[in-house]
Amino acid sequence: MKEQIPIIINHFFYRETSKQEEMRKVPARKFSSLSFRVSGEVSIFATNKSFISTPGTLTFIPRGCFYQTEVLSDSDRYLLHFWQDEDSPPFCSEPLCITPKVSDSFVNLFEHALRHTQSTNPYVSMADAYRLLSEFYRICHDDASHPNTAMIACKHYLDEHISDPELRISHLAARYGCSEVYFRSEFRKCYHTSPMEYLKKRRLELACRLLQTQSYTVTEVATHAGFDSISYFSAEFRRQMGCSPSEYRTE
Repeated sequence: MKEQIPIIINHFFYRETSKQEEMRKVPARKFSSLSFRVSGEVSIFATNKSFISTPGTLTFIPRGCFYQTEVLSDSDRYLLHFWQDEDSPPFCSEPLCITPKVSDSFVNLFEHALRHTQSTNPYVSMADAYRLLSEFYRICHDDASHPNTAMIACKHYLDEHISDPELRISHLAARYGCSEVYFRSEFRKCYHTSPMEYLKKRRLELACRLLQTQSYTVTEVATHAGFDSISYFSAEFRRQMGCSPSEYRTE
């Protein structure tokens, strides 16, 4: 049996936040963070990955990760920052944004932890941190052999890779160990749309939000939203929205 190296947390703190800078570049940090979004939406852009943190989602940012955030609407969240022992393996090596099946459990865990921050017993708050991370780890590593669970994981993967123009059905099917035909069929059963139509919809939603900020050119919006062709982006945008990206931004 393979020996497991324990994850040792040597420092942490909790926070409840309601205000964030509209645009923020975050340098690589020595600690990891786990947050639960109560309200609002925030775009997160990391290396080769982007996603939108929406109400009810958990967002994990590992130590040593450079990323940028953009607040799309007023936001409230619970936040845990934790520092690990140098010899501990990383909790997770890449940013994640997932939607737990039962979000209330994480609300309760964070609120429970916040109540204990002033406790004279340091082990109480430490136990809260391990409990939160244990539950997050569990839902990240649920058995993906069941088709519904696999499709949920696939949807999360799509949400996290909106900006990747190289994303293909063949890659997704291979990732989940099935044929393209089976993959398309199972995804449609779960979400009543094809995986690429779902991805296109999410990309256009992101493009609309980025255009509303008026901080990017149309070409930059297309790139951030995962379109590798500005002409295709403009055509799809007009087909779905009834106007060009430039017209949408000036309305």
